[in-house]
Amino acid sequence: MSTKLAGAALAMGLLSFVHLFGVEKAALAVAFGVMALKDPAITVRGQRLAKGAIAAGLAYLLVLTGVFLYHMPALNTLAAKLGN
Repeated sequence: MSTKLAGAALAMGLLSFVHLFGVEKAALAVAFGVMALKDPAITVRGQRLAKGAIAAGLAYLLVLTGVFLYHMPALNTLAAKLGN
């Protein structure tokens, strides 16, 4: 069961990079990956899938954070213009 959970988590982690699937999928990928790793009956393949899911989810979250911080000055300028 945990190998299937790890596989689903990896799929969500990779799909989070598609624009229609986003932050919530990346967070679920990390959460499901951690849940799968905590299962004592997980196989070696399941462990690799779970670790890949956690890595993909965290990578997406880090990329999104970097893009947001990079564009923060432009967002502040836009918010000020819209406030007037």
